[in-house]
Amino acid sequence: SSGINAEYGGIQLDQAQGLLSKLERLDLIKKAVMELTNNNIAEIKSYTAPPIQVHKVLMALLIVLGEDPEVVRDWFEIQVILVKTGRHSLKRRVQEYNHVHLSIGNARRAATILNDLAPNEELNSISKAAKVFYLWTSAVVEDRLSLDIIGVQSGTRFRDTK
Repeated sequence: SSGINAEYGGIQLDQAQGLLSKLERLDLIKKAVMELTNNNIAEIKSYTAPPIQVHKVLMALLIVLGEDPEVVRDWFEIQVILVKTGRHSLKRRVQEYNHVHLSIGNARRAATILNDLAPNEELNSISKAAKVFYLWTSAVVEDRLSLDIIGVQSGTRFRDTK
């Protein structure tokens, strides 16, 4: 058949359009991450005992970026990661992020952590950087889980270990 319901590569056109709008949204959020200043991120690093919302956002973010979920339970370990510079800096890792490295297991772990935070109005008053990282991490996790639901993940596209 032709028209709107035509299948291309196994994905309906409307599903493809939905993925495109999600990618556009993710691109906008990524730009917001790149606009965070060093002071915005330094504010998070400076917490000796962060608000629980900030800790959870950073845990989920770092799990998505490939850090060991057990390691990022420890705020000190998160602070160690936050001080890294160059290609290991948080902003660079977000900028160069490739969703094919996010396993479905880690996407679910991050989603569970983030679900405790919704609604996230409190983040606005706590930390601009935490709010932006929340938005980016939520979008990445939502996209990964939706790809799993519509069956886009094939053995060659995603690692589904862990």
